[in-house]
Amino acid sequence: MLETIENYDFENFPRQLLPEMVSRRELFSAILTKMKAESHKNRGQRVLSLSELGQAPDEKLSSMIPLITKNSTISIKDGFVIGEPPRSDRTYKLFPLSSPALTAFNLINGSNSIDKISLQLAHETGWEQSQSFAYVRGLFLTLVVAGLCRPKDG
Repeated sequence: MLETIENYDFENFPRQLLPEMVSRRELFSAILTKMKAESHKNRGQRVLSLSELGQAPDEKLSSMIPLITKNSTISIKDGFVIGEPPRSDRTYKLFPLSSPALTAFNLINGSNSIDKISLQLAHETGWEQSQSFAYVRGLFLTLVVAGLCRPKDG
């Protein structure tokens, strides 16, 4: 099933808890992830759940390094970037190739922070840094909700 991300208005992504989108096929993996997070918490480390990322302050998000989820399928079809998360029956029409999201998406490579991606996007588009950061934040969180992206572990 192909689902379309609505209106591509990434810079206005709401500041709220993210919905947890776990299919039955992903349930075991989600349980293991939660167990790993609890282990980190038990050792005194501060751990944000994926759903808490939507409420995280910009200062916290800016240093995060987004990473495309392993075994995701990214393709191009009819002028759009299409994403299929691993172990999912969903496919997402993410954004048009003509969108500034393509520049930001191409910089999600496991080594660039959200801040670095937004600086590059601001340079490419001529946007103010605050608009560019909001846009990259929204794109990142949209990809997290779709199961296509996550923060890189420490």
